Amino acid sequence: MTEPLEGLISRGQRALDSMQGTAETLAGLRIVHRSPDGVVEVEVDSHGAVVGLDLAPDLTRESASRLGSVIVATAEAAARDALARREAILRDMQSSLTET
Repeated sequence: MTEPLEGLISRGQRALDSMQGTAETLAGLRIVHRSPDGVVEVEVDSHGAVVGLDLAPDLTRESASRLGSVIVATAEAAARDALARREAILRDMQSSLTET
């Protein structure tokens, strides 16, 4: 093989490795947020989709309306963090691809 072709193949392999690593990182990304009062814990994936919800064992003093608001606020915070993390991961991948 010629040197230019070997270099092209090498750059292509590094780019593929970078994309595969990024895909694996994003697939495994989970962000967990707990409400300030500790009543709600929400886990989201790299898309900000809720994949887990834990509630405190004793919610007898919580109104349904307040509990709903706390769940939504906690999920929103987790999703914001997940999307920011996702953006940073994709930005890093893009950087590595331009260096390749």
